Amino acid sequence: MRSVCGVLALAALLTVAVHCGEAADYIYVKEITMHMSDGNATFDLNYSLETFAKLYVLALGCRYLETDLLSFFKGCGGVKLLRANTNYASVEVTNAGKYVEGRYLFDPLSIGSKEVPLRGTIPRFTVISPEGRACTFYNVTSLRSIVREAKAFSNSSGSAESPFNGSLNTPYVYSP
Repeated sequence: MRSVCGVLALAALLTVAVHCGEAADYIYVKEITMHMSDGNATFDLNYSLETFAKLYVLALGCRYLETDLLSFFKGCGGVKLLRANTNYASVEVTNAGKYVEGRYLFDPLSIGSKEVPLRGTIPRFTVISPEGRACTFYNVTSLRSIVREAKAFSNSSGSAESPFNGSLNTPYVYSP
């Protein structure tokens, strides 16, 4: 009986510790990888949890993290958690990109929201095309617009175009 009361007390403490703060208070995002597939995107989050949050998740399961993990993508529609554990999650965003004149336009993405901003910066944010090309950004708080050609093409010399074109002040043009 004492052990049951102890476990219930621990669960109550962990519940209070985890749900007193927002996701940004106990989830530290280390890396995000965005996989583009036509107009959809899958985000793989690599993160660490504070000690109490980790104990809570180990005791009661990752489904209690779902709301907080999805809160990082509040500005997106069609967000679904595919899988999660104590240090990794995969989130799918359907219709993240809009198809316009042969290109998919991915609007700027702010991780977090006004209510739950991301603490600090994301040390590493990688964007991967359906063809497997990658572009990595370091220490970012959001991702700028990305324009990806809907069909692969080659330049006149027969070699593939650069996966990302444009200056720092223009949207990225992703040409597979």
